[in-house]
Amino acid sequence: MLKTKILRKRFAALVPMGVAVALAMTACGSGGGGASSSGGEQKTITIATSNDAPFSFTDQATGELKGIDGEMINAIAEAKGWKIKVFTSEYATLIAALNAKKADAIVDAMYITDDRKKQINFTDPWYTEGEAMVVPADSTLASRDDVKGKVLGAQTGTVFKDLVDSLGGSQVKLFDSQAALLAAVENKQVDAVFTDSAVIGYSLVQKPNPKLKLVSPYEPYYPGIIGAGVRKEDTQLLQDLNSGLADLKKTPKYLEILKKYGLGEANMAK
Repeated sequence: MLKTKILRKRFAALVPMGVAVALAMTACGSGGGGASSSGGEQKTITIATSNDAPFSFTDQATGELKGIDGEMINAIAEAKGWKIKVFTSEYATLIAALNAKKADAIVDAMYITDDRKKQINFTDPWYTEGEAMVVPADSTLASRDDVKGKVLGAQTGTVFKDLVDSLGGSQVKLFDSQAALLAAVENKQVDAVFTDSAVIGYSLVQKPNPKLKLVSPYEPYYPGIIGAGVRKEDTQLLQDLNSGLADLKKTPKYLEILKKYGLGEANMAK
């Protein structure tokens, strides 16, 4: 599922749920679950996700919840003694599904925005994420300021097309897939491309390519702050998630999860 969904996932407005929501591992949200493990009954938290790697997805081989957000919620749940169930829906329906009590929390690389905060509450930031600049391995380009007059690339249907259009390149080439985009860099059909940093980072972790280079350090034009979302009335769950997140950030595991999926210290949220 390595595809850039930046328009839909990060910046597009979420629309009301008008189609049947697919169910991955459970029937409905638990409303915060039952009693805590200390009370004898293990608390169950149902999370909503669009099953989108590398953020929050179910590993087809093991059935386990994986991804940046997925492993963070697993770590929080383990420390809290919670059981995690997964509800899968199209990304555009996640907020509607949450408010319809199909799940207890959205855990899927959701950018914290003022518009979304009108509909749900967000936890403290989990991590930050934006676009990356990818160039051939021997390139000397070091920032967006260097690409004027160069041949630039982006993936069709993403906001990165708008970005490259604004950078003063000599030519803009669009590609239908992440694979085609990276192949163009490798073959030097383009001087630089811009794509989702987590997606490209995860792609290069899975399949390293010595012919490509991520420009680093790099300050994103489209920075985003990621959080988990809960219903307005679920104040206790919000507190519990925030305390669990704070504890996770104090451990090495927090950065280990980021690095596992191609991110790093620059993506850590304070």
